[in-house]
Amino acid sequence: MMMALTVTMLGIGSVASASTDYSHYSDTELGGLRAKIQKAPLEEQISYRHEWHKRLAELGPDKGQRSWGSPEGERCHRRGNRLQEKLGLNDSQRIKLKEIREKQFSFVVAERKELLSLNRELHAESFKESPDKNKIDELSDKIGKKHASLARLKSRHLSELASLLTPAQRNKIQTLRDARELRGHYGRNFQ
Repeated sequence: MMMALTVTMLGIGSVASASTDYSHYSDTELGGLRAKIQKAPLEEQISYRHEWHKRLAELGPDKGQRSWGSPEGERCHRRGNRLQEKLGLNDSQRIKLKEIREKQFSFVVAERKELLSLNRELHAESFKESPDKNKIDELSDKIGKKHASLARLKSRHLSELASLLTPAQRNKIQTLRDARELRGHYGRNFQ
């Protein structure tokens, strides 16, 4: 089974390397390809996704998907504004919310970059002819700690957000989140 997995992963890696190079596309052009890429071969989808992730990692906290000009980014921006309207945030809450989000983004980007690097190291070690089990254990532990760190950052962010909101706004955001989960927005359906 491990041999089949190795052959499959090596096959995907070689196919992805032979796929289209999207680095010369502008952000707007890349965003415009989103609908087409969903019907493209797997290697094209992987290459496309890799380019988006690379660009996201290069962004700073004052930027985000909204600045890419993609339809997805525009929907994200409108969704954020609608949420602020549904919650009835005042101007000072909006300003403070923007500061909280920018701070969170800067922390999370750094943590995710480190997590990505650790995962790459783990995969590289796992695919060696004679993998070092101790190194795999060490990398796995580091990855677990990184996930825990991200969970703590998320919790602190949500606590900061909650302290900014009134009790009625906190209830409203929890109701919206529960409804979203029930619709399966997070990739799973609760029944």
